[in-house]
Amino acid sequence: MKSEIQSSKKGPRWCLLLILEMVLVVGWIILKSIPHFVEQGWGGALDLLFLVAAIAVTLGWLIFFSRLRWRQRVIGAVLMSVPVVLLKIDGHTGSFFPQLSWRWSNQSATQMPELSGMMAQEGELIKATGPDYFPRFLGENMDNWVSGELLPDGWESKEPDELWRIEMGEGWSAFAVAGNFAYTMDQRGAIETTICYELLTGYAVWTHSEEVRFEESMGGDGPRSTPTVANSKVYSLGATGILTCLDARTGTLIWGKNVLEETNQSIPKWAKSCSPLVVDGMVIVTLGSKAEKSLGAFSADSGELMWRSGNYPSSYASPVVATLAGKRQIVAIQQKALAGFEIETGKELWAFPIGNPQSNCASPLIVGDTIITSSGYGYGTHRVQIKKGKSGFEATELWHSLKLKAKFADMVVKDGFLYGLNDGRMTCLNLEDGKSVWRGGNYGHGQILGVGGHMIVQGEQGEISILELNSNQEEVVMNFDALDHRTWNHPVLAGRILLVRNDREAVAFKY
Repeated sequence: MKSEIQSSKKGPRWCLLLILEMVLVVGWIILKSIPHFVEQGWGGALDLLFLVAAIAVTLGWLIFFSRLRWRQRVIGAVLMSVPVVLLKIDGHTGSFFPQLSWRWSNQSATQMPELSGMMAQEGELIKATGPDYFPRFLGENMDNWVSGELLPDGWESKEPDELWRIEMGEGWSAFAVAGNFAYTMDQRGAIETTICYELLTGYAVWTHSEEVRFEESMGGDGPRSTPTVANSKVYSLGATGILTCLDARTGTLIWGKNVLEETNQSIPKWAKSCSPLVVDGMVIVTLGSKAEKSLGAFSADSGELMWRSGNYPSSYASPVVATLAGKRQIVAIQQKALAGFEIETGKELWAFPIGNPQSNCASPLIVGDTIITSSGYGYGTHRVQIKKGKSGFEATELWHSLKLKAKFADMVVKDGFLYGLNDGRMTCLNLEDGKSVWRGGNYGHGQILGVGGHMIVQGEQGEISILELNSNQEEVVMNFDALDHRTWNHPVLAGRILLVRNDREAVAFKY
């Protein structure tokens, strides 16, 4: 009692707390100013380290060095614990910073939806080509751009009408749109699902279930891949490697298999996330984390393995089909290399080392006879040209820029300029030489979609921004709220319908 009275007479050590916190702030500023940490994408981790250290220092000062009365110390400690009671860590952002949510906030759906939608008529062809549709990841032409020709004049400056809003399960799958239907994947409890919805109502038409669940604390739970619709069939690749072919009208299983088990491959750290590429009667997918024949082609009709190729562990990006130097081929970015493969046999035509052993996620973007790839973690963007030489195809780097590190956000090319999210910040590069033209706002690790002369930006926390594709400066035309949680799923525009979703809900807007 006497020591407490003496301590209280001396007064609280507020100056000591201020000095300790200032030391932390200065240390944080110094670390954030080191290019290596910024270029490697560790800014969020540094922020988290600073926050934890600040809380620990404050708590230590409060209990041991504050000179406050013990009753005040206890009250202070209780008040500091209130956020722990009210909040929970609900995943992490793309910068590794914890995503906080109220403990009573909405969670991902765990129950199967009621099937109240109308199936297409028997024998009806599910159309998948044209501006009304978005049949696969990144769109019909796999270039992350749509013409927007069906949109009304001035659409970019008007907030669209909300058609429907529904609960979704966990996962980062986007929508594929064909016919009058929208297809996606999610995780509902122990079940990984492929689901078909009515495009205009959001009513569930059918579901296909696999009793498997992928969990990962940093990247989130559930499937990452987006279904592909082709020839009235839906092809889906689950997080653990289950590849299925379903009737697009009824959801009936035509064939299915675990392609990783069949090829003796293992599940990558962040799960399978490539979307199936359907071309010339085959389904092309990347395989597992072993550096041996990590690209596989399966019969679109039967699922039979047709060929395997590739000498690097698979990445998290999706393969595309392109004509380069006069040769139609498959282009896939793997870990440490970008490569082209003959469609019929899988023969490797060329390869170019890109140096990133961690996680290549953005899909290759084709511009003429060149390929643009981008990675986070300090590796940046490459533009690689493919030529036909005397001894075969040759891959040559045109430029490499550290000004755009797209991580897992895909990019858009328009009128000689490249637009993308540089660790969350909108950036424009000159396509000719890779030099930075301008840097804009920070949208977090969201996604973008080119629409005519504009761009739809899905912010990481769910907001939507419409930007003009302007090479002179960032020009934001419109902002509106859409979702309210971490959103890594790609936005989709099918005709006049904009579809967005995350691991909590999905929304359809109409322009």
